[in-house]
Amino acid sequence: MKIQVIATAQQCGGIDFAAKTVVVIDVLRATSVITTALSNGAKAVVPAATIEEARAIYQKAGAGQFLLGGERNAMKIEGFHKGNSPLEYSRDEVSDKTLILSTTNGTLAIKAAESASRVIALSFLNITAVAEYLSKQIDDLAIICAGTAGQFSLDDALCAGMLISMIGDRRAVETDDFGKLVLQFYGSENGNISDKLQGCKHVQYLQSKGYQADIDYCLQTGLLQVIPVLKNGKMVRACG
Repeated sequence: MKIQVIATAQQCGGIDFAAKTVVVIDVLRATSVITTALSNGAKAVVPAATIEEARAIYQKAGAGQFLLGGERNAMKIEGFHKGNSPLEYSRDEVSDKTLILSTTNGTLAIKAAESASRVIALSFLNITAVAEYLSKQIDDLAIICAGTAGQFSLDDALCAGMLISMIGDRRAVETDDFGKLVLQFYGSENGNISDKLQGCKHVQYLQSKGYQADIDYCLQTGLLQVIPVLKNGKMVRACG
């Protein structure tokens, strides 16, 4: 399997994803929200690139069993039901509902990959299930690290490196230079995930906003078995 790693959502322009499976990573916090919501019984998560698009989808849907969720600068969008904390998306809150989600980076990355043969949302929470699933696929793989405000982010890179390592344990892989770099970062002897992310700018920013509980939750590995895949513009459960 050939694996390409893209450092930010903003670097996706001009890349042909048509014959590839694309994995989108936004550990803190969009893909963790998507995985959690689907695990807790949400029917689907509809990614929206902009606030205006999210509101238009919601108005067209006629409200009902729909929720608006998302953030800008890590804070809940004014007028939305939920923010971008996975802890807000409990079973009581999301069961049998469809979430319309717009975030600064994660949903932008998902929208950028819509032409791919398959789009999967990855976080540490579901990395074991996704790695097992991907190891059985024949497509070449592109990994989009959503990044933070258009900049490379260590949390997404670490998750990408872990995914490459786990797939490599199951089958032969060949990565580009950035893939080799994130794999080396994951394999470095710097302790556990939290230790490796000490000093990560995005982690520090979320801590400054009071989101330590989100960070602790999102950095758990293999907690959930859900594999979110994009079908007809919605993230739904593939299995698990």
